Amino acid sequence: MHPGSGPSDRDNDVYFPPIREHLLEAGYAVCSFDKRGVGGSTGRWEDAGIVDQADDAIAQLGALLEGGSAPPPIGLFGHSQGGWVVLEAASREPRAAFVVSSSGPGVSPAEQERYSTRARLAAAGAAEDEIADAVRTFDAVLALLRSGVGYSEGSDRLSRIPGRDRFSFLVADEATWRLSEAIVDYDPRSALALIAVPILGLFGEADTVIPVVESVEAFRAHARPELLTVRLFPGADHRLQAGDPPRLVEDALRELVAFLDRARSTGRPGSA
Repeated sequence: MHPGSGPSDRDNDVYFPPIREHLLEAGYAVCSFDKRGVGGSTGRWEDAGIVDQADDAIAQLGALLEGGSAPPPIGLFGHSQGGWVVLEAASREPRAAFVVSSSGPGVSPAEQERYSTRARLAAAGAAEDEIADAVRTFDAVLALLRSGVGYSEGSDRLSRIPGRDRFSFLVADEATWRLSEAIVDYDPRSALALIAVPILGLFGEADTVIPVVESVEAFRAHARPELLTVRLFPGADHRLQAGDPPRLVEDALRELVAFLDRARSTGRPGSA
């Protein structure tokens, strides 16, 4: 299980433990780990873009398979940014038996963050002209990140862009600047097209963090249809939670186990 963005540990805050517990009760072994520089892991999470994190996931998979500590089949599960990571890993590692993307965008980080900017402001009651102005600001910041100017000059220019602190993946220091440069244009569509094992995409219809409609379209347009299962859960948010207080949607847990059962027994998960 690969966690989401930032300094995420093996529990991905509180999101992974109930999923792990459900999978263990269903008879599946589960391995999750601290990202670089978090918990018991060495290194720095800021030094690992999506491709680097995929290398880490491939190394984890290899350690399990080569060490004999877990029998195959073994697959990959990623949440949010981790969805990009496991798609990238599965596209390059033929020993991955299946891949599950939980609220993982089917679009680039740039596209996802532009959507999230609009959604956050709309939810806060911002007027359309204010939202449009924020998107223009975002695009100016994005162009600066793509320009290759480096952190020193870039941060100076950023300080002159009004509202630039509204964008979550941008730049508190040189390390996060470099990370943003590395990930902003990662495109999962090419990875989806290369994956040759069962894929499950889980989405909450009320998710305001990622563009769900566009992500589902990307999965269906680029993944092999005979390998793809997509499920949308009404009322569920980015963590596939619904209700008050929010709780993980039981249907999502049941669908996850059903997908694993099918992938294990047939290698083909069924209809998208």
